[in-house]
Amino acid sequence: MPKAKANRGGLKMISCPRCGKRFFSETNVLQHMNQPTGTCRFASWHEECSRSFSQARCPPSDNSVPCSSINRPPHFPSADSNAYQDWDLNPPSPEVHETEDFTMDAPEEVIPLVPGKFVEVYEGSSEVFPGGKSFMDTFHEDQYSGERRSNLYFPFASQQEWQFASWLLRSRLSLTAIDSLLALDIGIPLSFRTGKQLRARAEVLPSGPAWLCEEMEPESPTKHPVRLFYRQPLECLQSLLSHPLLAPHISFVPRKVWTSAARVCRIYDEWLSGDRAWEIQDALPRGATVLGVVLSSDKTNISVMTGNRVAHPVLISLANIDASIRSKTSLHGYLLLALLPIPKFVHKTTRVRGLLQDRLIHQALNRVLTPLKTAATVGIMMSDPAGNLRYCYTPLASWIADTPEECLIAATSPKASPITTATSKNFGDPFRHPPRTSSITLSAIQRACAEQDPFDYKNFIKVIRALRLNGVVEPVWKGWPLSEPSDFITPEPLHHFHRFSWDHDTRWCILATGAAEFDYRFSLLQTLVGYRAFEDGVSKLKQVTGRDHRAVQRYIVGVIAGSVPRRFLTAIRSLMDFRYLAQAPMFTDDSLTELASALQDFYDNKDAITAAGARKDSWEIPKLELLQSIVPSIRLSGAVMQWSADPTEHAHVQEIKVPARAGNNRDYYNQIARHLDRAEKCLRFDIATYMESKRGEEDLRVDEIEGNETEQDKEHEPDEEEFPTDHLAATRSPINYFTIADALVRGCIPNAPRPYRTFSTATTAFHLSTKPSLRLSVDEAAAVFNLPDLRAAISEYLHRLESGMPHRVSGVRSQQDHQLPFDRLQIWCKVRVQQMRYHSRQTPDTPQTLRAFHPSTVNPHGLYDAAIVNADPDSDWPQRGLEGHSVVQLRMIFRPLHSELLAAYVQRFDVVAQQGNTNNRNAGTGMYLVRRAVRSNGSRIGDVLPITLIRSPAHLIPHFGKEAHSRLTSQTSYELSSDFWLNKYWSKEFYYALSSSSR
Repeated sequence: MPKAKANRGGLKMISCPRCGKRFFSETNVLQHMNQPTGTCRFASWHEECSRSFSQARCPPSDNSVPCSSINRPPHFPSADSNAYQDWDLNPPSPEVHETEDFTMDAPEEVIPLVPGKFVEVYEGSSEVFPGGKSFMDTFHEDQYSGERRSNLYFPFASQQEWQFASWLLRSRLSLTAIDSLLALDIGIPLSFRTGKQLRARAEVLPSGPAWLCEEMEPESPTKHPVRLFYRQPLECLQSLLSHPLLAPHISFVPRKVWTSAARVCRIYDEWLSGDRAWEIQDALPRGATVLGVVLSSDKTNISVMTGNRVAHPVLISLANIDASIRSKTSLHGYLLLALLPIPKFVHKTTRVRGLLQDRLIHQALNRVLTPLKTAATVGIMMSDPAGNLRYCYTPLASWIADTPEECLIAATSPKASPITTATSKNFGDPFRHPPRTSSITLSAIQRACAEQDPFDYKNFIKVIRALRLNGVVEPVWKGWPLSEPSDFITPEPLHHFHRFSWDHDTRWCILATGAAEFDYRFSLLQTLVGYRAFEDGVSKLKQVTGRDHRAVQRYIVGVIAGSVPRRFLTAIRSLMDFRYLAQAPMFTDDSLTELASALQDFYDNKDAITAAGARKDSWEIPKLELLQSIVPSIRLSGAVMQWSADPTEHAHVQEIKVPARAGNNRDYYNQIARHLDRAEKCLRFDIATYMESKRGEEDLRVDEIEGNETEQDKEHEPDEEEFPTDHLAATRSPINYFTIADALVRGCIPNAPRPYRTFSTATTAFHLSTKPSLRLSVDEAAAVFNLPDLRAAISEYLHRLESGMPHRVSGVRSQQDHQLPFDRLQIWCKVRVQQMRYHSRQTPDTPQTLRAFHPSTVNPHGLYDAAIVNADPDSDWPQRGLEGHSVVQLRMIFRPLHSELLAAYVQRFDVVAQQGNTNNRNAGTGMYLVRRAVRSNGSRIGDVLPITLIRSPAHLIPHFGKEAHSRLTSQTSYELSSDFWLNKYWSKEFYYALSSSSR
């Protein structure tokens, strides 16, 4: 018989310290808090968002901007503010006289934004006027708002029916499948019985920007009619501005951020912190608001395996949205604006067909984007997230595209740079050529049209070939004020960094090292948990993705070290340094100088690549020339990572591929538009009904207080259905072990097992499983983990604890008597370690797993990861890099039974001094060379340390030398090697930490 469920009626309930939900045990609370996409995280985020939304609807009391609000829209509190008041999701609009307006004049002095940063905002920008509409205002003005006073979920009968209908509408089920499902007795009373009835009800839901379809007339006959599917771009921008999930993350005021009040060193991060936003604001009337338009276009495959179906989507977003939020695909920061036609022209000449396709693309883009050009010229009134009006201008901030698409947009040929005046013969020059301004390109187009009729295609192609044009006569950016192609065509990391590295760096290294040796070295690497391993090498990889490109970059410098000439290695390392530095989320003038220096190092040594036979004399690489524009682009438009195609490529999956594959493989564009229209209606209705229901709960709570009820309200216990589903969640942030550790220390979970399995220091948080992996005696553990001096090391550790001596991995044994007050150990084989991000000390990074697995049949030599530990009490990780720290290998994690001590046995590596280099970095690899610390008898030096001295995971690459030993395997390479490279490239956060000490 099955076991009966225990009666928990009399057990004490324990509440979550974040959201208040109650559980039966401390373990359940910790598991609940550990869920990265659970309702607990959304609850805390929604409260913050709602408070911001409430305060934003109130008029300002004066014209100054508080320091906490400088990076937010005017009158928005910052995300870190503790001055939030009780919130209301839909407060009444402020009473405003007709002659009164709200202006936001920034103070003239430089104000400290956060410690170490000072900000100067643009005075007199972004005036605010009453009379706009918020997201909820639009919802309440819907034609069916009257019915929703009695039934919030109209045209559906109840919340339960709406949840089921929403799931059906979002699913990939066909109408036939939906009909079959609805024919079943599912136990839910429904007001619809067929898929058509369901979709008919969905049509009356409040909608977003409507889809339009327009027939186009191409210059030359095509095999099929040409149709353009698009939405009004201003409606899309208004939809983004009104989106309540994005509201706390939208800024309007250009700013200059400095490292000090002396205004000597600038800081560049968001688009509004760059010079271009400031210059655009200078060109606009006083009080105008700059809305930086972000566009993205690229062709993407629809069909799977066969069919050759391709779509050409155009996405739109706002540079005013925080880059970290805009890059989250789940937040819908990019909207599908248009589906460009891909016709098949009947012209016999291939070059002519290409010219006609390029012209048709610009013709379609001109049709779609004309309203944005008009708004950029004369301005337009738009509602901000708080429901106020602003007079907005819409310059083009960025056009995100790969290199061929950039040439298409810039109206240049592939043999010319879309950003500068460089041609293919100049792509290898070690300097930046003058920018390719719109006047230069338009003058070339006029010259070509004067020499030859643009409709005499064959002869016109001969003319434009010499002028490095693609044949487009009316480029889309023509007549778009404040929008120069050399400015808005921004660097794109996915293709300019990662694809470039795979296409060129990797191939150069394979040719210089030899494919067999190169693959063999990669196969010997031991990677950390969650990172790609290359058991079969790299050279024969097929269908390589951007994730693979990044994975190869993590190890390639250490892998080729010793097998290639030193200057060849320096050239590859310099390019890698350039890419890693350029991916930082923020820059200073000093870091930009370092970035430019790294690129110059490559040019100083690139002839070694040619000398090694890895590259011919020609350097006609378009992406190489584009690297020269990265530093100027950062000064103009902020960090380049915000212009990565990663979010837009992911958006193609949800916006294009999923809707297309949910249809019947006919008339793709039409079915994509219909699918997205239904999905957006569901999303907007989900948000609106949730916010309205929460407002109703707050009103009831206020009524109870005003009624002077004598009985206190019972503690609210949130249920799962009270929170939106995952598609409404603000972000999928990593687990925050710092928050959990703080909750444990404050006693929020009083009966949690001791010692706490989640704990933290000022820089690092740790998490161990509740149950240990092993329970052994000290001598048994020494035998299992092959640590003959374990007992002596523990004895020395306890002596240092009692005497207050600092902990060092010295191998010194001052104690003769190794008697211990315990004999049994609890042992863990792995620990989760989490740090704060280098450039954002309040944001936790993704946790990493450190392993210490004893020898087994699977791993005959065990599996031990490396780490950075604190060797100096005054050291500061990551600010001072490796200074005051040691590199160790984690050999065992344990706790003496009936003790609260959590410790680790580690073995030390020593940094090998480099001649002629004061920072001890190898000149070729730019990395530290470390060697196992051993005694005179050859035994390894190890010691026991508190686990809290661990500062960061680390990664080592064996120093293979000229040729890797043929008997090494992936299981033996780390145990049989003595010299290693401390691989700073295995993660960007680790790179920034190790690079900080050299700046």
